[in-house]
Amino acid sequence: DKSFLTSAARSDVLAVNAFLAAGINPNVKDETRGETALIAAASRGDLAIAEALLKGGADVNVKSPTGANALIRALENKHEDISALLLAKPNLDLNTQRSDGTTALMIYAARDKEPEVTQLLERGANVNLQDAEGDTALHRASQSGSLKIVQMLLGKSANPNIQNKVGGTPLMWAGAYGYQEITELLLASGANPRLKDEDGVTASAWATKNNHNDLAKLLSEAEKKKTN
Repeated sequence: DKSFLTSAARSDVLAVNAFLAAGINPNVKDETRGETALIAAASRGDLAIAEALLKGGADVNVKSPTGANALIRALENKHEDISALLLAKPNLDLNTQRSDGTTALMIYAARDKEPEVTQLLERGANVNLQDAEGDTALHRASQSGSLKIVQMLLGKSANPNIQNKVGGTPLMWAGAYGYQEITELLLASGANPRLKDEDGVTASAWATKNNHNDLAKLLSEAEKKKTN
C-alpha cells in the first residue's frame, strides 16, 4: 500500500497502473493524512494520476478526514481540469459536504461557473443545503453578484428566505452589495424584505448602510407592500 501511494505521489503512472493491474485496492488511505491517492492527486493537480486511478476503479465518493471528496479538494485548489474530470462521473455524490458544510454547488455558484452549476442542477443537486454558517448556494451567488446563477438556483426551487446563523438572507447580501437585478429577481421569487438579521437589520437597511440609496428605496417600498 505504501509503495502504491508513494508511486502515485511521485506521479509514476506506469507504476500506479502496474499496481492497479495487480489488484491493489485503489481506495487505500495514507496512514498519516487519511487520504486516498485520488484525493491527493486532486489536491496537487495531478491529472495523469487521477485519470489512471479512475480507470483503475478509484471511488470518487471517498472522503478525507475533513469530509472533502476528490472533487471538493480539486475545487479548493482550483484545478479545473481535474474538477471537470470528476464532475463528469455519473456516480458522483453531488451533495457531499465538507466538514464546514460546503458543497461543490456552493463553490461553483460563488465562482459564477454557469456550465458546472447547470450540470449539478440537472443531475439533482440539493439547492437548499446549508454550510456551517447557515449559508446556501443562493446566499453565495447573491453575495458574489452572479445573476444568472441566482436565476438558475431559484428555477430549481432554492428558498430565498433561508436565514443563516446570524439571520442573513440572500436578499440582504444583494442589498448590501448593491445588486439591483438580483434584488428584483429575489423579490419576484418570494424573498421577504421584512426579515431581519440578529441585529434587527433588514435588506433595505443594509442597502442604506452601504450607500445604495436607490436600492434601499426599492427594498423599503417592497417592505411596505409586504405589510399591506
